[in-house]
Amino acid sequence: MRYSRVIMVVTLLLLIGCVNTASGQTPGRRQTAPRLSATPKAARAGEPSQKEDRYWAAQRSVEAAIQQLEAYLRESPDGARAETARRQLEALRGVALAASRPEWAGMRRGLQPRDMPQWRVAAVAPQQDRTRLTVEVACRREDGGYCHFQPFDRFPLVLVDGAGRYYPMLQAGELPSDVRYDEREKRVSISGGRVVAVTVDFAPLAVGATTGQVYYRDGNEAQPAKFTIPGRR
Repeated sequence: MRYSRVIMVVTLLLLIGCVNTASGQTPGRRQTAPRLSATPKAARAGEPSQKEDRYWAAQRSVEAAIQQLEAYLRESPDGARAETARRQLEALRGVALAASRPEWAGMRRGLQPRDMPQWRVAAVAPQQDRTRLTVEVACRREDGGYCHFQPFDRFPLVLVDGAGRYYPMLQAGELPSDVRYDEREKRVSISGGRVVAVTVDFAPLAVGATTGQVYYRDGNEAQPAKFTIPGRR
């Protein structure tokens, strides 16, 4: 009886071995899953870079249009299209020259108190008679409190380009109507989570100036707000 059981077990093992051989599975060989193509994932990873490239290509196109209009006006200052070209040139300069990757900086050096906002140069528009900057101030508090800073119309800024040339501030735009100046504290307050934008005009930039920074002219304690103008010659 035991002998017959041994024969049955051996027969079953042989049958199993034959089935494995017929299906192409041999001892020591493991079946591996097919690899998935990495192309779709790589394409998705490259999408942000491609979008950035398209953005800067558009900026270069705008800069090329500005240069072409300037060349036309130099050659034909009284031409039939001169007035239209001037209006187009002014519009392009005003809206197309944005700061490159503006970074936030603390409005105080070193340790930043909770009520100290951050600022940055959000846009730059060099013009013939001025350099117009859009300066943003942000309060990062999340506890319902306020941030405070000295308004630019009462505490002027100064601009310094990458070559160390100084440009005085000509005029600062008004703050939003709900932002009030505290005469006793000599500062304004903005609520947590809010960002205010102020237009500030400086003297015209020198030819070839492409980078710069702004800070308070007197008694400055802030980290400079830096900027870069892409594509400028």
